[in-house]
Amino acid sequence: MMKIAGKIKILLVMLLANVIFSVNSYCEEKTLTLEECLSAADKSNFELTSQQYKIKETNSKYNQEVSNLLPQIDASLSYLRYDWQLPSKKALFGASLDDYYADISLKQILYAGGKYIARIDSSQSALAAEKDKYEQTKSTVYLSVKKSYYEQVRAQFALKTQNKLFEKLNDQFKVAQLLYNSGKTTNLDVLRIQTQLAAAEDTIDNLRNLVYTKSLLLGQVMGKNEPVNASSVYLPEIRENIKINTTCLDNEFKNNPELKYADNLVKKSEYDITVESGEMFPTVFFRANYSWEDQTFFPGNSNWYVGLGLSLPIYHGGAIASRIEQAAYRNKQLVEAQKQLKLGLSVRFQSARATVIDKTNRLKTTKKVLDLSREALIAAELRYNAGKTTATELLDAQTVWLNSELNYFNNIVDVIISLAEIENICPDAFASEVVK
Repeated sequence: MMKIAGKIKILLVMLLANVIFSVNSYCEEKTLTLEECLSAADKSNFELTSQQYKIKETNSKYNQEVSNLLPQIDASLSYLRYDWQLPSKKALFGASLDDYYADISLKQILYAGGKYIARIDSSQSALAAEKDKYEQTKSTVYLSVKKSYYEQVRAQFALKTQNKLFEKLNDQFKVAQLLYNSGKTTNLDVLRIQTQLAAAEDTIDNLRNLVYTKSLLLGQVMGKNEPVNASSVYLPEIRENIKINTTCLDNEFKNNPELKYADNLVKKSEYDITVESGEMFPTVFFRANYSWEDQTFFPGNSNWYVGLGLSLPIYHGGAIASRIEQAAYRNKQLVEAQKQLKLGLSVRFQSARATVIDKTNRLKTTKKVLDLSREALIAAELRYNAGKTTATELLDAQTVWLNSELNYFNNIVDVIISLAEIENICPDAFASEVVK
């Protein structure tokens, strides 16, 4: 019994170890560079995949409209069994009650008031719009990935900096205990540093959770159901005197995919007006038919005809005029939306540009403050280790240093995100490289 119980314990331990290993493997977070994140988003993002299918759907619609102008050829075959012999069929069938009929026909539109050409132009504009929509979606997804990536970097840097502070506090706590034991400081200093240690440890736990949350968000915008970590907490150095062209303001963002999408929708609505107006004109078409009819399965008695047809709307209860008005109102809505979009792009561009200018101007100041805070912290640590200052002054110096580190890094992140927003709105906005 003892041996059996021991074996059961070993099996349970092995099973538990396998479960823990599986959970750890499943929860393991990926670490990718920004380029790898963008490449993964190209393949996995649901919006991009959906828009690709939308383009294929619109292309099929375009092919349908083109086919309306091509000759329409149809064939038919039928068999009828009559209850009694029709006098009109007696000359063909004799005494038979069977009727086999086959024909092949051709129809070609000659004139339709331009509505079929307008339908082709409309579907072509819709196809161009969906392609622009894909570029717009891709640009938006890239911007979301970049923002999520740098926000994850921001959280990682805050965690790394807080860990540095925790290590410093831990070292100073040991120093404080030595100073207290030698009578050079009071127990109050030890308690103050110990309190800061506990607070720093709690902050570290919160930042770990934040880093994990940001990694989940990064994976989500990439189209993955798993956390993804940025590969490095270091950012490129921002060049001074960044030059941002305002050409997009002058040409009203004509190369922006979002605006190009709106432009093509306006064009499509104009063609739709022509389509509906074409319903008021007559339709002229050419018809040709070749047929066979007999009492046997392979009928004889061939016949053919050719001719022209004319279809003219006389009265439809005002439906045609209403559809023309509807198309015209839709066009006006899209024109107004186009104007609003241009205004929105201008505001977004200028806002992001102002943010970049403001943040880059503050980089020198925040860098100087950071350098001074580091020097002040080193001096405070040396003075405290020598017993020449209090824990309050040391903790103040550490707080100033921590805030300076975060402010400087956050300033760089804000600049990079604003640059990404500008690139999203106007890819040609930069005259030269802005980062090293």
